[in-house]
Amino acid sequence: MGRRSRGVNHAAQMSREAGGSKDSQKRRRLHWSEFSRFAARIGHTLETVNEAEDWMLEFFVWFLVAGAMKPGTLANYRASLSVIQGTTGQDMSRSTRSRDLQLERRDRRGRHRARTQQEFNDLLAAAQALDASVVHVIRLMRWLGLRMREALMCGKSLETWRDLILQGDLRLPIERGAKNARPRRTEVLADHVDETLEAINAALAYCRDRDFELVSGCHSGLKSAKSRLKLRFDQLPMRRELASHSLRFTYAVDFANAALDRGVPPVDVLTQLSDRLGHGPSRVKMILEVYCRQIRHRFPEKIQLPSDFVPRQRTRNLQRSATGRPDDQLQGDGAAPRRRGRVHGRRVKINHGGKQTKHKPY
Repeated sequence: MGRRSRGVNHAAQMSREAGGSKDSQKRRRLHWSEFSRFAARIGHTLETVNEAEDWMLEFFVWFLVAGAMKPGTLANYRASLSVIQGTTGQDMSRSTRSRDLQLERRDRRGRHRARTQQEFNDLLAAAQALDASVVHVIRLMRWLGLRMREALMCGKSLETWRDLILQGDLRLPIERGAKNARPRRTEVLADHVDETLEAINAALAYCRDRDFELVSGCHSGLKSAKSRLKLRFDQLPMRRELASHSLRFTYAVDFANAALDRGVPPVDVLTQLSDRLGHGPSRVKMILEVYCRQIRHRFPEKIQLPSDFVPRQRTRNLQRSATGRPDDQLQGDGAAPRRRGRVHGRRVKINHGGKQTKHKPY
């Protein structure tokens, strides 16, 4: 094994220790591999992650910019390198800040929007005629604000969700398929408890005899099921502003409208919504500009949203949540983010042909 290959393997090991989904770990490794190849071209072969220096990262960023890489993709590259180096105790994020390098910032607003009730009903009718399994995924995404992967993998959580709702608890844990393997809790909209419970019961009845898999592909496993679901979304069609992510936008708009109608302070609305969507309580500015763009007029024109917002510690004190339920109050001046520990889990063995020899069902 050559020196550069050892460096890429070391980066892959650091990525695994940093945690996250397998897709995230794979992307980090590929991004580091490109950086390592670039460093070798300028005469520096990296055998370990620690051998990377600030100026190499800055040169690599300008190399990507010269190749007309889009700001969003460039930000993903820098984030991957930062996570890998952070695992070794390095902090080189300051050397590649967009503001310091005068780079174009990505536009996070996107092109999705919330669906109207009629558009949602038409989508359900089209999905029913195409594939009944897709109907359950769509309804769960809309009423719980789930990502596509979360809805695809939630079959084994449906009974727990049903029991919690029947007990009066509207905060539901999302433990399977969460982005970067970060478990979160969504919240059932108080005005749509019946619709949500009906969607959960229907999905549970459908997948109970199918090993709790809502969608099954041509082959066993998550990858095949995800490919089939994406194909069905394209056939409906669910594209552009009304792609599958528009269902999360619909949930977000309903959540925010319900909160504002109940008199919840605007900043608290954005903080709670960010937490329910799985972005954490610190992404309030992005939530306002992206998910609440259609109802921006309901928020103050000048709203105090500090750019260095730090999630505050939770206590057992209670306040009213956006949907009228008691919620954990956020208080305190702030706390440093908790460092993710080493993640232990089963690995999928790969032979020399690149095929998986162990199958881990989703």
